[in-house]
Amino acid sequence: EYVGVCYDFGNNLALCEDPAETYRVLAPLTIYVSFKDMAVAPYEEGFLLSEVALGDGILDIPGMVKGLQQRDPGMVFALEMITREPLRIPVYTKKYWATFDDSYSPLPGRELARILEIVRTTKKTLTTTAGLSPADALKLEDDLINRSIAYARKNLSL
Repeated sequence: EYVGVCYDFGNNLALCEDPAETYRVLAPLTIYVSFKDMAVAPYEEGFLLSEVALGDGILDIPGMVKGLQQRDPGMVFALEMITREPLRIPVYTKKYWATFDDSYSPLPGRELARILEIVRTTKKTLTTTAGLSPADALKLEDDLINRSIAYARKNLSL
């Protein structure tokens, strides 16, 4: 009763966790939300992971927010937007798996397969800053934030 979760909607993808399953497990314990939407795309060593404007990614943002608000109408949601090159999640390399201790908590193959299915079947545009000047990168981030705020106001009762 004295412990709660600051739930980040996107970080679990880098650990090959199915977003729907992570939500199912963490929602009952959540007391605060750092929320964002995410997009994924394949690359030769695994997949790319990027923050995108709310509504432009793969997460069920409306369903997740609604469920959390039903549990706690006063739930605090803080928008997180990091505008950068997509993170490389090199799941096809030995280096990636070095962080997983098989004797304690191995990642079942079905979880990796589910994430790779999401990556393979999702067609979303990732945010990229390649070739942008600092001023243009800042303009892009402002645009993503403003689009996310507009989406939240229109679709999320926030």
